[in-house]
Amino acid sequence: MTFDGMSAACVGCGAGTLEVGVLCGSCAAALPPCAGLVPEHVRAGPVTHRAGWLIDSWGRAHALPARATIGRRTDADVVLLAASVSRDHAELSWHDDEWQVRDLGSRNGTHLDGVRVQGRAALRDGAHVRFGQVPVLFRGGDAAMPQVPSLHLETAQASGAARRYAIHGDEVELVLLGGGANAIERTQGGAGALLYRATHAAVWSEATLPPLEFALLEQLCAAAVAQADLAAPTRGILATTHLAHTLPFQSRYANEENVRQVVSQVRSSLGKLGANELVASIPGRGYYLAWSVAPA
Repeated sequence: MTFDGMSAACVGCGAGTLEVGVLCGSCAAALPPCAGLVPEHVRAGPVTHRAGWLIDSWGRAHALPARATIGRRTDADVVLLAASVSRDHAELSWHDDEWQVRDLGSRNGTHLDGVRVQGRAALRDGAHVRFGQVPVLFRGGDAAMPQVPSLHLETAQASGAARRYAIHGDEVELVLLGGGANAIERTQGGAGALLYRATHAAVWSEATLPPLEFALLEQLCAAAVAQADLAAPTRGILATTHLAHTLPFQSRYANEENVRQVVSQVRSSLGKLGANELVASIPGRGYYLAWSVAPA
């Protein structure tokens, strides 16, 4: 299949015009997003040699290597942060000149064109696959996908000038550098930077965070600074419902479960830097930063 940018046909049927990402309206309607899922909770890692694609409910194409793991695990080749998806849910692979899908003993199963996969099954080009309750369209081959505009951010909130926050822990220091762009621009391009080093070390390193994780940290930092005179641990606490409305999700239907997923992801990212206990919570109230935060 050949594509030539925005003039390309739908990658699902090859006939319709692009309306939802790389899909026409009809093909997109066949992939309704499951309840509670937002675009940020479907993502794939970088692929050096792509061998296929998974198209999600928002018409976004995620490149696949010749052997791809699917699941909630953060190091899966395609991460699906949905409650119905197991940590190690399924595997897609190019084997004996054909694509195959193998369920990895998932709780809610893998369905291929409406039929639950028992063990391993051949995967045809253009098949509809459902991991738990998350539907995707499979396309084999390494052809380029059409270039489509970024999704409209329904809940994006404008932000002001660039900000810097210094976060001090017993063993690790962090500096959050805001990019100075508004939330829409950050989500489409970059979210600033997160610097880190061992406490009192001379050299800083830089870590990359997805835009939603960065936005969460930035909001928690701002709240901690604004409420610096209050006693811990109530200082800087933000309610989960507040974050659901102010984080730049790409869906107007973002909810508290979506916020919890972002918190889980940012805790995982920070844990790799040694900042395991930075983002804390009070059940029923919300989230706050447990370490000292100051403008930098």
